[in-house]
Amino acid sequence: MTKLILHSANIDKRLPTGSLPALEMSLKAGISHIEVDVIPLKDGDFALLHDPQLEHVSNGTGSVTDKAALDVQNLYYLNSLEKLGTLSQAVQLLQDHPIDGFLQLDLKPYAPLTPSSLKNLLLLIKPVQNKILVSSVADWAIRFLNKMAPDLLLGFDPLLYLDVVKGEPREEGIPPFRIGAFGYLDEHPLAAQRWGELKEYFGARAESLLQQVPVGVTWFINAQLLDEAMNSGFNWISYLHDHGCLVNAWTLDMNRSDLARKLVTSGVDLITTNQLPEMARELSLDH
Repeated sequence: MTKLILHSANIDKRLPTGSLPALEMSLKAGISHIEVDVIPLKDGDFALLHDPQLEHVSNGTGSVTDKAALDVQNLYYLNSLEKLGTLSQAVQLLQDHPIDGFLQLDLKPYAPLTPSSLKNLLLLIKPVQNKILVSSVADWAIRFLNKMAPDLLLGFDPLLYLDVVKGEPREEGIPPFRIGAFGYLDEHPLAAQRWGELKEYFGARAESLLQQVPVGVTWFINAQLLDEAMNSGFNWISYLHDHGCLVNAWTLDMNRSDLARKLVTSGVDLITTNQLPEMARELSLDH
Protein backbone atom coordinates (compact mmCIF):
# COMPACT_ATOMS: atom_id res chain seq x y z
CA MET A 1 0.00 0.00 0.00
CA THR A 2 1.38 3.38 -1.01
CA LYS A 3 2.06 5.80 1.85
CA LEU A 4 1.95 9.61 1.68
CA ILE A 5 4.67 11.88 3.06
CA LEU A 6 3.72 15.42 4.07
CA HIS A 7 6.19 17.74 2.35
CA SER A 8 7.80 20.37 4.60
CA ALA A 9 5.33 19.58 7.41
CA ASN A 10 2.96 21.67 5.28
CA ILE A 11 -0.25 20.91 7.16
CA ASP A 12 -1.33 24.51 7.86
CA LYS A 13 -0.63 27.00 5.07
CA ARG A 14 -0.65 29.84 7.63
CA LEU A 15 2.57 28.50 9.18
CA PRO A 16 6.03 28.76 7.59
CA THR A 17 6.76 25.54 5.71
CA GLY A 18 9.24 23.24 7.38
CA SER A 19 9.08 25.23 10.60
CA LEU A 20 9.03 23.92 14.14
CA PRO A 21 5.37 24.99 14.70
CA ALA A 22 4.37 23.30 11.43
CA LEU A 23 6.13 20.12 12.52
CA GLU A 24 4.47 20.23 15.92
CA MET A 25 1.03 20.66 14.37
CA SER A 26 1.68 17.81 11.94
CA LEU A 27 2.77 15.50 14.74
CA LYS A 28 -0.22 16.41 16.90
CA ALA A 29 -2.51 15.73 13.91
CA GLY A 30 -1.20 12.17 13.78
CA ILE A 31 0.44 12.41 10.36
CA SER A 32 2.50 9.23 10.04
CA HIS A 33 5.15 10.40 7.55
CA ILE A 34 6.51 13.96 7.60
CA GLU A 35 9.41 15.60 5.77
CA VAL A 36 11.50 18.64 6.77
CA ASP A 37 14.75 20.02 5.38
CA VAL A 38 17.88 20.35 7.51
CA ILE A 39 21.07 22.35 6.93
CA PRO A 40 24.27 21.94 9.01
CA LEU A 41 25.15 24.70 11.48
CA LYS A 42 28.64 25.56 12.65
CA ASP A 43 28.12 24.26 16.21
CA GLY A 44 26.92 20.76 15.25
CA ASP A 45 23.17 21.36 15.26
CA PHE A 46 21.09 21.68 12.08
CA ALA A 47 18.64 24.37 10.98
CA LEU A 48 15.14 23.39 9.86
CA LEU A 49 15.50 25.25 6.59
CA HIS A 50 15.60 24.62 2.84
CA ASP A 51 17.19 27.91 1.75
CA PRO A 52 20.88 28.43 2.61
CA GLN A 53 20.60 32.25 2.83
CA LEU A 54 18.91 33.64 5.93
CA GLU A 55 17.75 36.90 4.30
CA HIS A 56 15.60 34.88 1.89
CA VAL A 57 13.47 33.42 4.67
CA SER A 58 14.05 35.38 7.88
CA ASN A 59 15.01 38.69 9.49
CA GLY A 60 18.61 37.46 9.61
CA THR A 61 21.36 37.79 7.05
CA GLY A 62 24.21 35.65 5.77
CA SER A 63 24.74 31.96 5.24
CA VAL A 64 22.85 29.53 7.46
CA THR A 65 25.95 27.36 7.73
CA ASP A 66 27.91 30.19 9.40
CA LYS A 67 25.47 30.37 12.30
CA ALA A 68 25.10 28.50 15.58
CA ALA A 69 21.87 27.04 16.93
CA LEU A 70 21.10 29.98 19.23
CA ASP A 71 21.66 32.43 16.39
CA VAL A 72 19.04 30.63 14.33
CA GLN A 73 16.58 30.09 17.18
CA ASN A 74 16.46 33.86 17.84
CA LEU A 75 15.46 34.74 14.26
CA TYR A 76 11.93 35.13 12.87
CA TYR A 77 10.53 33.98 9.55
CA LEU A 78 9.72 36.79 7.16
CA ASN A 79 6.20 38.17 7.67
CA SER A 80 5.67 35.87 10.63
CA LEU A 81 5.79 35.83 14.41
CA GLU A 82 7.26 32.31 14.33
CA LYS A 83 10.91 31.72 15.13
CA LEU A 84 13.27 29.50 13.16
CA GLY A 85 13.92 26.05 14.58
CA THR A 86 16.71 23.49 14.84
CA LEU A 87 17.01 19.73 14.70
CA SER A 88 17.64 19.44 18.44
CA GLN A 89 14.26 21.10 19.01
CA ALA A 90 12.61 18.82 16.45
CA VAL A 91 13.98 15.75 18.22
CA GLN A 92 12.40 16.95 21.46
CA LEU A 93 9.07 17.39 19.67
CA LEU A 94 9.31 13.88 18.29
CA GLN A 95 9.96 12.53 21.77
CA ASP A 96 6.91 14.40 23.09
CA HIS A 97 4.70 13.34 20.15
CA PRO A 98 5.69 9.86 18.88
CA ILE A 99 5.04 9.11 15.23
CA ASP A 100 3.71 5.90 13.68
CA GLY A 101 5.90 6.15 10.58
CA PHE A 102 8.98 8.35 10.29
CA LEU A 103 10.20 11.92 10.21
CA GLN A 104 12.20 12.39 7.03
CA LEU A 105 15.18 14.72 7.42
CA ASP A 106 16.21 15.87 3.95
CA LEU A 107 19.86 16.74 4.42
CA LYS A 108 20.98 19.68 2.27
CA PRO A 109 24.66 19.77 1.21
CA TYR A 110 25.05 23.55 1.46
CA ALA A 111 28.02 22.96 3.75
CA PRO A 112 30.56 20.17 3.34
CA LEU A 113 28.92 17.06 4.77
CA THR A 114 32.04 16.01 6.61
CA PRO A 115 32.35 12.94 8.84
CA SER A 116 32.26 15.33 11.80
CA SER A 117 28.96 16.94 10.79
CA LEU A 118 27.39 13.58 9.98
CA LYS A 119 28.47 12.19 13.35
CA ASN A 120 26.81 15.22 14.96
CA LEU A 121 23.63 14.38 13.07
CA LEU A 122 23.66 10.81 14.36
CA LEU A 123 24.26 12.01 17.90
CA LEU A 124 21.34 14.44 17.73
CA ILE A 125 18.83 11.91 16.40
CA LYS A 126 19.97 9.00 18.59
CA PRO A 127 17.01 9.26 21.06
CA VAL A 128 14.53 8.90 18.17
CA GLN A 129 16.64 7.14 15.52
CA ASN A 130 14.06 4.39 14.98
CA LYS A 131 11.58 7.07 13.85
CA ILE A 132 13.94 8.93 11.52
CA LEU A 133 14.74 8.58 7.82
CA VAL A 134 17.66 10.67 6.57
CA SER A 135 17.57 11.45 2.86
CA SER A 136 19.97 13.42 0.69
CA VAL A 137 21.18 14.08 -2.82
CA ALA A 138 24.66 13.52 -1.39
CA ASP A 139 25.38 9.85 -2.03
CA TRP A 140 28.70 10.14 -0.18
CA ALA A 141 26.84 11.18 2.97
CA ILE A 142 24.39 8.29 2.62
CA ARG A 143 27.27 5.81 2.34
CA PHE A 144 28.96 7.25 5.43
CA LEU A 145 25.76 7.22 7.50
CA ASN A 146 25.13 3.62 6.51
CA LYS A 147 28.58 2.61 7.76
CA MET A 148 28.13 4.47 11.04
CA ALA A 149 24.50 3.47 11.68
CA PRO A 150 23.51 0.39 9.62
CA ASP A 151 19.99 0.33 11.11
CA LEU A 152 19.19 3.96 10.21
CA LEU A 153 16.60 4.39 7.45
CA LEU A 154 18.18 6.22 4.52
CA GLY A 155 16.99 7.80 1.29
CA PHE A 156 18.77 8.92 -1.87
CA ASP A 157 17.65 11.44 -4.50
CA PRO A 158 19.72 11.15 -7.72
CA LEU A 159 18.99 14.68 -8.97
CA LEU A 160 22.66 15.74 -8.83
CA TYR A 161 23.34 13.10 -11.45
CA LEU A 162 20.15 12.82 -13.52
CA ASP A 163 17.23 15.22 -13.71
CA VAL A 164 14.53 16.51 -16.03
CA VAL A 165 15.00 19.84 -17.77
CA LYS A 166 12.69 22.34 -16.09
CA GLY A 167 11.30 25.62 -17.37
CA GLU A 168 12.69 27.65 -14.47
CA PRO A 169 16.44 28.17 -14.03
CA ARG A 170 18.30 25.59 -11.96
CA GLU A 171 19.77 26.73 -8.64
CA GLU A 172 23.20 28.22 -9.18
CA GLY A 173 26.03 25.75 -8.68
CA ILE A 174 23.80 22.66 -8.61
CA PRO A 175 24.86 19.91 -11.07
CA PRO A 176 24.26 18.47 -13.61
CA PHE A 177 25.16 21.55 -15.62
CA ARG A 178 24.70 20.12 -19.13
CA ILE A 179 21.86 18.54 -21.06
CA GLY A 180 22.88 15.15 -22.41
CA ALA A 181 22.12 13.66 -25.80
CA PHE A 182 18.94 12.01 -24.52
CA GLY A 183 17.45 15.33 -23.40
CA TYR A 184 18.07 15.09 -19.66
CA LEU A 185 20.39 16.93 -17.30
CA ASP A 186 23.15 14.34 -17.16
CA GLU A 187 26.94 14.56 -17.37
CA HIS A 188 27.63 10.83 -17.29
CA PRO A 189 29.49 9.42 -20.33
CA LEU A 190 26.36 7.39 -21.12
CA ALA A 191 24.64 10.69 -21.98
CA ALA A 192 27.41 12.01 -24.24
CA GLN A 193 25.78 10.69 -27.41
CA ARG A 194 22.69 8.76 -28.43
CA TRP A 195 23.75 5.12 -28.62
CA GLY A 196 20.36 3.40 -28.30
CA GLU A 197 16.69 3.77 -27.40
CA LEU A 198 15.58 5.95 -24.49
CA LYS A 199 14.48 2.81 -22.62
CA GLU A 200 18.02 1.43 -22.81
CA TYR A 201 19.50 4.72 -21.63
CA PHE A 202 17.24 4.81 -18.57
CA GLY A 203 18.09 1.20 -17.77
CA ALA A 204 21.83 1.82 -18.02
CA ARG A 205 21.63 4.98 -15.89
CA ALA A 206 19.52 3.22 -13.26
CA GLU A 207 22.10 0.44 -13.07
CA SER A 208 25.02 2.83 -12.64
CA LEU A 209 23.20 4.99 -10.07
CA LEU A 210 22.32 1.89 -8.06
CA GLN A 211 26.02 1.33 -7.37
CA GLN A 212 26.36 4.68 -5.60
CA VAL A 213 24.35 3.91 -2.46
CA PRO A 214 23.87 0.93 -0.13
CA VAL A 215 21.36 -1.82 -0.79
CA GLY A 216 17.94 -1.15 0.71
CA VAL A 217 18.04 2.64 0.55
CA THR A 218 14.72 4.29 -0.34
CA TRP A 219 14.94 6.18 -3.63
CA PHE A 220 13.38 9.64 -3.80
CA ILE A 221 12.84 10.35 -7.49
CA ASN A 222 11.19 13.26 -9.28
CA ALA A 223 7.72 12.00 -10.24
CA GLN A 224 8.07 13.42 -13.75
CA LEU A 225 11.36 11.54 -14.25
CA LEU A 226 9.74 8.30 -13.06
CA ASP A 227 6.86 8.85 -15.46
CA GLU A 228 9.08 9.63 -18.44
CA ALA A 229 11.17 6.54 -17.76
CA MET A 230 8.00 4.46 -17.59
CA ASN A 231 6.70 5.99 -20.84
CA SER A 232 9.97 4.99 -22.53
CA GLY A 233 9.37 1.38 -21.53
CA PHE A 234 11.66 1.27 -18.49
CA ASN A 235 9.84 0.70 -15.17
CA TRP A 236 12.24 2.20 -12.65
CA ILE A 237 9.92 1.29 -9.78
CA SER A 238 9.97 -2.42 -10.63
CA TYR A 239 13.71 -2.27 -11.24
CA LEU A 240 14.38 -0.85 -7.77
CA HIS A 241 11.94 -3.27 -6.15
CA ASP A 242 13.85 -6.13 -7.78
CA HIS A 243 16.98 -4.79 -6.07
CA GLY A 244 15.44 -4.55 -2.60
CA CYS A 245 14.69 -0.81 -2.60
CA LEU A 246 11.58 1.25 -1.91
CA VAL A 247 10.60 4.13 -4.20
CA ASN A 248 9.21 7.58 -3.40
CA ALA A 249 7.79 9.94 -6.04
CA TRP A 250 8.03 13.66 -5.32
CA THR A 251 6.29 16.12 -5.18
CA LEU A 252 2.71 15.51 -6.33
CA ASP A 253 -0.27 17.68 -5.46
CA MET A 254 -3.89 17.67 -6.60
CA ASN A 255 -3.03 19.27 -9.94
CA ARG A 256 -1.15 16.06 -10.79
CA SER A 257 -3.42 13.55 -9.12
CA ASP A 258 -3.68 11.57 -12.39
CA LEU A 259 0.07 10.95 -12.33
CA ALA A 260 -0.12 10.07 -8.65
CA ARG A 261 -2.81 7.50 -9.41
CA LYS A 262 -0.73 6.07 -12.26
CA LEU A 263 2.30 5.69 -9.99
CA VAL A 264 0.22 4.08 -7.24
CA THR A 265 -1.02 1.55 -9.80
CA SER A 266 2.61 0.98 -10.81
CA GLY A 267 3.51 0.09 -7.23
CA VAL A 268 5.27 3.21 -5.95
CA ASP A 269 5.80 2.88 -2.19
CA LEU A 270 5.65 6.52 -1.14
CA ILE A 271 4.42 9.83 -2.56
CA THR A 272 5.47 13.22 -1.22
CA THR A 273 2.75 15.87 -1.31
CA ASN A 274 1.91 19.33 0.02
CA GLN A 275 -1.78 18.43 0.09
CA LEU A 276 -1.83 15.28 2.16
CA PRO A 277 -5.48 15.17 3.32
CA GLU A 278 -6.75 15.96 -0.18
CA MET A 279 -4.45 13.44 -1.87
CA ALA A 280 -5.32 10.78 0.69
CA ARG A 281 -9.01 11.19 -0.14
CA GLU A 282 -8.36 11.33 -3.88
CA LEU A 283 -6.25 8.16 -3.87
CA SER A 284 -8.11 6.37 -1.04
CA LEU A 285 -4.91 6.11 1.01
CA ASP A 286 -4.24 6.25 4.74
CA HIS A 287 -2.20 9.08 6.22
